[in-house]
Amino acid sequence: MEKAKNLIVKKLCRLSSFLHHACKEFDKVATNIKEKKIKMSVRSVALKTKQYQNELNSQLQMLSIKCAIIRINDNKEIKSKPVINKSISDKKIIELCCNSEVFFSNAYNSILNEYFPYKPLRDMLKYQLRGIHTAFRQLKLLNSVMTPQVIEVPVI
Repeated sequence: MEKAKNLIVKKLCRLSSFLHHACKEFDKVATNIKEKKIKMSVRSVALKTKQYQNELNSQLQMLSIKCAIIRINDNKEIKSKPVINKSISDKKIIELCCNSEVFFSNAYNSILNEYFPYKPLRDMLKYQLRGIHTAFRQLKLLNSVMTPQVIEVPVI
């Protein structure tokens, strides 16, 4: 039983670390977006992620679980290609952000698929996962209505 508890604790700490780094990445990416509405949508995902990280950390503190933020280089789930490149279009940035939803689902489902007796924590993780899916649904909707930025080359 103790081994199962340690596994859950590690996964919860990994999720907290993932949320911390994801929030920072979404904030960083949002600074490179030119269109205000798109920037606000990406920032809203960052803000929601930060809120969920704080909620999770509060629950962990109530359960007397101490977690350290895992360095980004030590966690292969968090590693991503840097998006900080001025030549990437806003549409491409939104597409890359939408693709990161899979990492959130994997991080939450790895915990939710385990048995653990903390019903309030499980309920919180479920509503957070639904909230994450809703935030990404907004980004996907925004992405679907965006027109691709076509560079016109003058004909000589």
